[in-house]
Amino acid sequence: MTSRILMVLDSMGTGGTETHVLSISKPFLACGARLFYAGADGPIHQEFVKAGFQIHLVESKGVPLPERKKFLYDAYSQIMKQQGITIVHVHMTPSGIIAASAARELGIPVVFTMHGTYYPREEATELAQLSDAVISVSKPVERYWRAYGIASTVISNGIDPEEFGPEPGEAYKPQVLPDLPEHATVVTYVSRLAWQKASVCNMVLRATKTLTEPEDLHIVVVGTGAQAHHVQELARNLNKMKGSTYVHIVGEQTDVKPYYRRSDLVIGTGRVALEAMACGKPLLAIGNHGYVGLITPELYAMAWDYYFGDHDSIEKPSPALIAEALKRALADRGALSKIGEQGRAWVSSQFDIFQKGQEILDLFERVITSKEGGVSQ
Repeated sequence: MTSRILMVLDSMGTGGTETHVLSISKPFLACGARLFYAGADGPIHQEFVKAGFQIHLVESKGVPLPERKKFLYDAYSQIMKQQGITIVHVHMTPSGIIAASAARELGIPVVFTMHGTYYPREEATELAQLSDAVISVSKPVERYWRAYGIASTVISNGIDPEEFGPEPGEAYKPQVLPDLPEHATVVTYVSRLAWQKASVCNMVLRATKTLTEPEDLHIVVVGTGAQAHHVQELARNLNKMKGSTYVHIVGEQTDVKPYYRRSDLVIGTGRVALEAMACGKPLLAIGNHGYVGLITPELYAMAWDYYFGDHDSIEKPSPALIAEALKRALADRGALSKIGEQGRAWVSSQFDIFQKGQEILDLFERVITSKEGGVSQ
């Protein structure tokens, strides 16, 4: 069976959802699938092109609000018919609801991947009802939505260990951070700077005020979002207090791998956690839900069950808790390096992109077969 898969996103942004869609293109193409994208443009447009997607931009900004839904519906319908789409894979609302409605009218099966618990409940429920199958990216997401009557299959994000690797010999890009000292101890926070994740970022920055060791500590913040200006203001104040620039806000990046590789420790959650560990970097897991801690082999099962603090956690974070975690982690560089090596081995064995891609393709095949046979999911 050769699938013609239409991926529908709100836009080609730099978040974890968009990165996930890019990553699964590799195993999909390897299995002979044809890939199509429908949605608004964005900063990683060229990455989608390189990944093998045929791009169909659907821009509705200039369309009056009362007419926007019909405009999008008609645009998605036209793409599906013209390209002979065999399955539609949606990831977001409201774009997913409109695309799924169009696909349903055309008799094309729909799969909805839920990337978190942040979807408005009514929209998630409506989209799930329009879909032939639902995927949850973690156990907590599956448990959360099951409580609201949405059944789903757990298929985690996958990581390509060839793309995300340590590459210790790679020279750091000087144009990115020209003021970062060559031998600096670098802790990198990677996330959207919005809502709870922006609050966590602020806690990380405040935690550094009490740290006296290591003296060469530098904090790099990768990401942007609605609260980015608050983070930038705090960074300016901290740098002013210290009398030198040690907090670096680098904003949105289309390629985060060089930042992972330059880091001694990464703070993050969800897909960022998997990417950083795949690069051989130790991870301090803090997410939307809360704090999990430095991810050592003893915490692997819990970290996955909590999705690294994004969907569940051990406790709520605080600057004091983060400061103590950083102090302990950075005190023993040999142990920290070993934790990074162990994390890469675990992610490579449990979250391989080809394994996860095949699980999704198997689900697609079951859905298509059921649809053709007239069996509802």
